[in-house]
Amino acid sequence: MSTFAGIYNFYAPTVDLQLLMRMGKAIEKRGPDGGSHCLFGPLGMVYRALHTNNESKSESQPVVSREGNVLCWDGRLDNRRELISELKDDDLETDVAIVLAAFRKWNQGFLPRLIGDFALSLWDNHAQALLLARDPVGTRPLYFHVAAETIIWSSELTPLIDFPRLQLEVNEDYVAGFLGLSIEPGATPYKYVHDVPPGHVAKLTRGSLEIKRFWELNPDRKIRYKTDAEYEEHFRHLFREAVRCRLRVNGPAWATLSGGLDSSAIVCMADQILENGEAEASKLETVSYVYDESTSCDELNFIEVVEKSRGHAGKHLREADYPLLAVFPEESEITYPDFVDCFSARHKGLCRAMADDGARVLITGHGGDEVLCSGANASFELADLLLQGRLIRLNQSLRAWSKFLRRSYLSMLFRDLVVSLMPRSVQTFCKLIPTGLKLPPWLDAEFVARTNLKNRNLHFPNIFNFKLPSERAQAAGFLSAVNFVSRASFRTRGGIEVSHPYLDRRLVEFLQAIPHEQRIRPGETRSLMRRALRGVVPEKVLNRQTKRGPEEAFLRAIVREWPQLHAMFSSARVQDHGYVNVELLRAALERARHGCKTSSFSATICLELWLQAFEKRRCKTRGTDVSIVRANEDTEVRSHDAFGTLKPVPQV
Repeated sequence: MSTFAGIYNFYAPTVDLQLLMRMGKAIEKRGPDGGSHCLFGPLGMVYRALHTNNESKSESQPVVSREGNVLCWDGRLDNRRELISELKDDDLETDVAIVLAAFRKWNQGFLPRLIGDFALSLWDNHAQALLLARDPVGTRPLYFHVAAETIIWSSELTPLIDFPRLQLEVNEDYVAGFLGLSIEPGATPYKYVHDVPPGHVAKLTRGSLEIKRFWELNPDRKIRYKTDAEYEEHFRHLFREAVRCRLRVNGPAWATLSGGLDSSAIVCMADQILENGEAEASKLETVSYVYDESTSCDELNFIEVVEKSRGHAGKHLREADYPLLAVFPEESEITYPDFVDCFSARHKGLCRAMADDGARVLITGHGGDEVLCSGANASFELADLLLQGRLIRLNQSLRAWSKFLRRSYLSMLFRDLVVSLMPRSVQTFCKLIPTGLKLPPWLDAEFVARTNLKNRNLHFPNIFNFKLPSERAQAAGFLSAVNFVSRASFRTRGGIEVSHPYLDRRLVEFLQAIPHEQRIRPGETRSLMRRALRGVVPEKVLNRQTKRGPEEAFLRAIVREWPQLHAMFSSARVQDHGYVNVELLRAALERARHGCKTSSFSATICLELWLQAFEKRRCKTRGTDVSIVRANEDTEVRSHDAFGTLKPVPQV
């Protein structure tokens, strides 16, 4: 996980070096392993490194090619061997060299060929165009701001929102999306700062800005085998490869272990890979969040099953030691509202523990619920069978689901089949489904109406043009996971590189292409995963059907931290901005303080923290003399004249 930033002037012949160095200073906290910068006439890029694998230690970025192309790359390339073979160049060692060679061979068609987690900025000298791109999952953020004569970009928000010429204003649509769990791709909390959406490339020339998708799920791809065993073998191979690629780590790797099926499967598969000597990581350490004071949240019994199986106890971060809502991040760290801020003490403990162990990479089970069908929803399978004209199979499936869910055949037929095929607007009008998102009662009524907040999640665009309901639901689940992980919370709040095997592109494409009944069956959610990983994951974990959340711990935290919360909302910014009726909020907090369950407060608390940080940052920006940070004496300068003639620098 490295960081980079840049400036491109549309008309000025040169870039202000001191301004570029100011941006470099802002990102160096996340890139402690050095770096350099490059000036190329109206273009400037700055890079700060955080090395996580052996090859990255050999990189020196920005990289300038003999054609005058300039590349900054933050990523992990998972199909290195395949690309090297296609490029027919065995001398390529680093990921950044492979990527630049791929661009040289395939021009702007190189992006779909890159498999892995990445963000990049690339200057195409021949086309005089700037490319900003992110992988389809978006684990590495990439932001940009376009003004009349300049574009600035960065893999961190700080250099942009502290840019002296940027006017900070709240993006109300983002706020609504955050509160409604439906943030639009490409949006940030700042009105004039944008995010390159995952799986997209922004191409900018002097005359235009074009953002387009370079990768998408293929609705025409179908994978059909004769036996369950063939699907299981294929899944097992792809899952193993997804975990192995994320163990390409110099030193130890860490993984979250919640005791759930997703995290446990990753840990158990990683152990096999390490035991066979197929990974670069020196070891795998696990970290578990233990709710020792909130029994309804605690998963320690399942965590210990996995720890016993692997013969090693991991790091436990206990609720008593790292209480919720006890501390919050520093204001300088809060560049956008994020739920991890409610767990700040725990997150700081994680960052310290990883740093003490020399670990920089954390592997998580995020995305497993969304792509592996964790819910027992029969409607997609039933609708598929009806649309395909498989009526005998439909009858059999209705009977099986009716028995499993303990609902009548006719109820299943109407609610799960007939209703599911109606247009969403008809379902809502006839009150056959919930009329919209269930919102906390303290949100301001005018704000809810103005942003159409209640109905934001009623319509799911079929952007990949899938035909069957189960295919559309599978794609929507993947996009939902992307919406969550692309915020890169752990990176921004502590500099941890986070990776998600379940969102590996090859695994996602496979799961999208197989029949729905392989993913879920009556009486068996995550059917394919459970069948494929028998003998890998302990049976007690593999067969579990439930999971627990932090609700009790959160209510306890409200009681414990009542003075702090009461002070926070005594002069609330969320009310000043018109998002919350603070009297209703205080009344709800008072009820929660006395043990009454109510809607979650986490989003409102995180939004309040961000608004406080936002207003202080805006006042500081307006009131301070914009000083330019001088370049560090040890920074290497690579400069080029306005005509693109290279001065002596290493070439790729």
